Amino acid sequence: MDYKQKLTPTLATKLSSTPTDKHFEVTDTVISGFKLKRYISGTMTFSLMYTAPDGRRLRFTMGNYPAMSVPAARKLAEQLYAQVKLGRDIQREKQAAREVKPVPKLGDFIFETYLPWFVTHHKAPKAKLPFNQFKHLFSKRLDKVTTWDIESWRSKRHKEGLSASTSNRYIGTLKAMFNRAVEWEIIEANPITKVKKHKSDSRAIIRYLSPDEEERLRASLRSRDRRLAHSNPFYAGGRFTRLEAILGGFQDHVHPMVLLLMNTGMRRGEMFNLRWQDVDFVNKRLTVVGNTSKTGQTRYIPLNDEAYKVLYTWQKQTKRNSGFVFVGKNGERFTNIDKAWKVLLRDSQISDFRLHDLRHHFASRLVSAGVDLNSVRELLGHSDIKMTLRYAHLAPAHLSDAVAVLNR
Repeated sequence: MDYKQKLTPTLATKLSSTPTDKHFEVTDTVISGFKLKRYISGTMTFSLMYTAPDGRRLRFTMGNYPAMSVPAARKLAEQLYAQVKLGRDIQREKQAAREVKPVPKLGDFIFETYLPWFVTHHKAPKAKLPFNQFKHLFSKRLDKVTTWDIESWRSKRHKEGLSASTSNRYIGTLKAMFNRAVEWEIIEANPITKVKKHKSDSRAIIRYLSPDEEERLRASLRSRDRRLAHSNPFYAGGRFTRLEAILGGFQDHVHPMVLLLMNTGMRRGEMFNLRWQDVDFVNKRLTVVGNTSKTGQTRYIPLNDEAYKVLYTWQKQTKRNSGFVFVGKNGERFTNIDKAWKVLLRDSQISDFRLHDLRHHFASRLVSAGVDLNSVRELLGHSDIKMTLRYAHLAPAHLSDAVAVLNR
């Protein structure tokens, strides 16, 4: 089925969410031959139909939606259409270019092309990328990886205990890499686009601290400071004496970091990126700058009394008012405090609790205290309320009030 209508981002979004049992194609009414085809599988592909110099009617595939946006596809279609008007066979030129430059193997593309680009354009460290999960495919050409390759890997890993949510995340990362290869015209289409997400529990049990666990963690932090007070003072880019630390300060970065996470709900990376200019002592709030947050959106977090006191004490102690709030070795940004955290958990006799779970602990305390979910969403910086709904069951009254209407 073929329809004629101007291709717009709104139309593409609507098409992507409309289930269908037939392939259908929309031809743009502005650029001749510019098309968006929707397959039964849900895959959507931009293409340009044109007449070659020898009279043949050919289709030039440009890329998949949404990896390629409608404005980007329109701009490319305009460029290609101009080349066709000059009498060039764009399809033959594309094939010739591919023959000159063969498609790389998966492993070569990941480590030589994709990872260098990723490190430059993303905040997350490349060590977090799960590509080694697919190392058995590294010797395959990019365009030769198949849906079955991924499905068979997933079946095997699920039998070994890998959760559906984790495998979905791994495969999502691989799909994103293939989408980049399409955008960079290294391959024509994403070969694993038909691999679907497995259903997973999006509202799984949230790990947060019980009141007793929180008190044990705080006690361990205080004990750790007392132990460190008998050793050499910590240097955090601005020297402070052991006496200053003993008189109400902190021995090093760990104690203030943990308390700040507990009272602000920041992500670990956001805290490591926090700079003194982002801390507003006058209005008692801190700013999570967009280019340092996971969502890319700036947000503001009010400082409660404890968070304010932590930052005020830390600044007085370190004698710094610029640069990173928490400075690692040689003045560099922290990347983790894993070693100290493991010792704290051991001393506190707390198990199965990650540093990131302090974010869940923050949210859980708010919801349990009756704070509405939208406010919690804003504080956490969730782009979608669905993420915040994981904490809904902790609200003390909303479900009880709902069923109470049935009382006679």
